[in-house]
Amino acid sequence: MLHWGWKINLVPFSKSRPPLMVPPPTTLIGALAYPLNRMLKIAEALHDYSGAEYLRDTLKYVGFRINAPLTNYFDLTKISFFYRKEARSDAVAFGKTYTLSQKMPQYEVPIITICYIIDEDKALRKFGEGIKEKLIEAALGITRIGSKESLVAPLSLSYGEARLVSQRRGKTIFSFLRRAASHIFEGSFITSEVVDWERFQIGDYSHVEREVMIVPYDTTEYLPKPVDVELSSEYTFIDAGGELVVTRR
Repeated sequence: MLHWGWKINLVPFSKSRPPLMVPPPTTLIGALAYPLNRMLKIAEALHDYSGAEYLRDTLKYVGFRINAPLTNYFDLTKISFFYRKEARSDAVAFGKTYTLSQKMPQYEVPIITICYIIDEDKALRKFGEGIKEKLIEAALGITRIGSKESLVAPLSLSYGEARLVSQRRGKTIFSFLRRAASHIFEGSFITSEVVDWERFQIGDYSHVEREVMIVPYDTTEYLPKPVDVELSSEYTFIDAGGELVVTRR
């Protein structure tokens, strides 16, 4: 459950950073890695990279669906600083993404559903025995998506064995990278340019490539709606608890 929304901004950028409408995969990895690393006593930063990098290469998929109206809004904030020993101030616009369910009765609780597909063998080799239980505990311990103010509260958790699906065409309601699709037949969605988490480490993004992420979402009903997609040869569907998600082979 989202408390108000999130503050996830484009960097590097000017002092007034534009907000991302939806959370990128790297932020979702960080959301799970934060409580997990605290349990395992792993540092938040590993040299030049985030502590979330320790979890990233065990993941086959990370994505989400969102059930809430979203809007970007800029708050003006006064900042004070010194320039050549002279006290100065400025007004800076900080962008945030807000959910508006309080004003729309049909959306009583703004919900984001996150799906993680984890390579169990890799996780066992990296983290050791008992990692399944620790991952469950960490998932229930997710408290924020993005900045420390972007509070969330887990309402439910389901887990189980994921199953490969041989079909090339199907409908998904969870986010996926645009390059995974050879053709999109129909469906409503929004797009966001994100760091390519499958190829680049989590940390300094100033010189890494971006990739378009597709989020199945109807902007008139503010609900996730399935997208009918045919996959490229490098990607496949996985059945995750009755929902199809798109992952690299």
